[in-house]
Amino acid sequence: MKTILTNIPNYYVSDENCENLYYKAIANRADAVLISPSSMKTGEKFRGRGVKTYVSISYPAGTASPDLKAQEILDCENSSGIADMYFVTAAAGYFMSGHGDNLREEMRLCAGSVRKPVCFITEAAEMTEEDLEKMCRIACEEKVRGIVTSTAFLPYDVKRATAAEVSRLKSYAHDGLKVAAFGQFHTLDEVEEAENAGADMIILNETCEIVKV
Repeated sequence: MKTILTNIPNYYVSDENCENLYYKAIANRADAVLISPSSMKTGEKFRGRGVKTYVSISYPAGTASPDLKAQEILDCENSSGIADMYFVTAAAGYFMSGHGDNLREEMRLCAGSVRKPVCFITEAAEMTEEDLEKMCRIACEEKVRGIVTSTAFLPYDVKRATAAEVSRLKSYAHDGLKVAAFGQFHTLDEVEEAENAGADMIILNETCEIVKV
């Protein structure tokens, strides 16, 4: 299981904060960091240091149109080639209200905009089984690399994803679709629960207690 450290749920991230994130990732032997596009230039300093860089798109609301999300990926590629993978926040609420066509369009455009893996962040705990099955089916058809269980953005009034959501997603994740667990992990036991549920990736906020300073 890959471990990813992130600071994207935090309200303010300076260049120094971003540098510290990379140092924490190195100290904790994490596989990658997940940063915002505004931190990519700082991340270039850590190229070749053994930690991959994943970049978030349209986080945390995911309300941008599909073409704008794809354009943001292209803008990131043009400004810096440091991203190894992109994590796009889906317009989950719009999808759950019946607009599967919009989800397909944003997955098609974003996954097709770059020759790098693209994952989509959603809110799995809010979704019905029908929603999850349809979302995973579209993701597989549009060559998306993986689905993330939650934005883990604290102010949102949504159900918090747990290991149960990992299990639910894995039941529909055919054809190599990966599942990433992103939540408020407080103990190593919670991380182990997500891994046992089938998580291929775990995303940890750098502020959680189980991350070594």
